[in-house]
Amino acid sequence: MDYKEIVGFVAGILTTFSGAPQLYYSYKYRDVQSFTLKFLIPFLIGLSLWTFYGVFIKSWPVIIFNLIALCLWLPIFILKLILRHK
Repeated sequence: MDYKEIVGFVAGILTTFSGAPQLYYSYKYRDVQSFTLKFLIPFLIGLSLWTFYGVFIKSWPVIIFNLIALCLWLPIFILKLILRHK
């Protein structure tokens, strides 16, 4: 693993797992009011596109951390859909 991939993994860890506290808080308190669908939908599409881009360029840090970010933010999106009419 060269230094460029190490930088990619460190950046991925820091940015991806910054969403974990949001998931915890949103799930624990059932509070997703601060998230709008205008934010969540483009954000999830962007993460998906970054994942595909990572596949195209064969970059494991891009693939792995965007998939993890999708797994962290998708439940928030689903919770937003469930709770938006309550």
